Amino acid sequence: MTSSPPDARTKLVIAALTIAAFAIGLDTFVIIGALDVISRDLGISTGAAGWIISIYALCYAVFAPLNAWMFKAMSRRNVQILSVSIFVIGNLICAVAPNFLILAAGRVISAYGAAMFTPAATALTAELLPPTRKGFALSLIFGGMTVSQVAGVPATSWIAGAIGWRFAFGFVVIAGLLALMIFAPMMSGIPAKMPERGKPTSKEFSKIIYGILSVTLFVVVSEFIVYSYVSVFITGFLLAGVPLLSAALFAYGFGAVTGNAACGVLTDRFGPYKVLIAAIGAQLILLVGLVAFGHHGALTVLIAFLWGNVSYMYLVPIQHRLLGLAGDRSKLVLAMNSSTTFAGIAIGAFLGGILVEISGVTSLAVASILIGLIGVGLAVAFMRDEAPAEAANAA
Repeated sequence: MTSSPPDARTKLVIAALTIAAFAIGLDTFVIIGALDVISRDLGISTGAAGWIISIYALCYAVFAPLNAWMFKAMSRRNVQILSVSIFVIGNLICAVAPNFLILAAGRVISAYGAAMFTPAATALTAELLPPTRKGFALSLIFGGMTVSQVAGVPATSWIAGAIGWRFAFGFVVIAGLLALMIFAPMMSGIPAKMPERGKPTSKEFSKIIYGILSVTLFVVVSEFIVYSYVSVFITGFLLAGVPLLSAALFAYGFGAVTGNAACGVLTDRFGPYKVLIAAIGAQLILLVGLVAFGHHGALTVLIAFLWGNVSYMYLVPIQHRLLGLAGDRSKLVLAMNSSTTFAGIAIGAFLGGILVEISGVTSLAVASILIGLIGVGLAVAFMRDEAPAEAANAA
């Protein structure tokens, strides 16, 4: 990885990747703001509508490492362009879907494209910036996704409620096409392959990798048990007829952007372990607060904003640690982490749907705390000591 400051073209490439990440992020979370509307329009239960989130996430979890292996010989430019094109097609199918099955099929296709894009874009961005700015580099890709939460998720929530959920998917299609138009011409100067950086093979390496992936799994399940069903328990209006759900999602997204921007800098300065533990602990408290005060107007919006600040902070420290371990396997390892993330989303959405229908929304907070505490314990075990990472890289 280069240690020299990035030139103007590199900065443009990174900016283009960030824009594409915005479109992918919008695709990932469009269902959440429209969940209640989709369930009513298709005549299915809230839990069944939540399965659409699980279908997308499970497919992403399967496709991410599979794509990393299948397309390892393809140039990085073509991987990026193909991935965004596929996800646009998937969302177009969702926009015209007449029933649950066609909608689910569209989500499978869009998940395939997203699973191809994100690990490759993350590895490329980290490669293009100096090692001392690795946390910042990672925060750029996730920054594109979090910006989609500020502008995209509240917008698609409003669009779904005002003119129909199909138009919300149409909005995603437009964002994807715009990203593709900006992004494709800028990739021609990027080397086709990533430079070799060693191949760690020790048992200690494998143990730490899988331990860190388990941290990702439990933290994401803890979050998405609650997040998948915000449209169910955040109810009422804020001011002047503004839906509380839209206001809370906007506050969450704005907080996610500010938190993500800070996270890259904090990770580079204090290390991934300290940032991760602080982020998980704060998130658990705020998730419980959101369930408890989901219809309290300004207080709900404030909690959503604070939660947004820490909701993505676990991603950068974990990916930072993995990149320090992975050597020339970085794309595959990041794909495994992406796979684990979306497996966690699927599990969280599925478990949350069961809990909502059996025990009500209060049980979501209890489950989130219990699962999140397991994630904290795993983080203490596998994220605290940086020495094994150095040993693995030397292997």
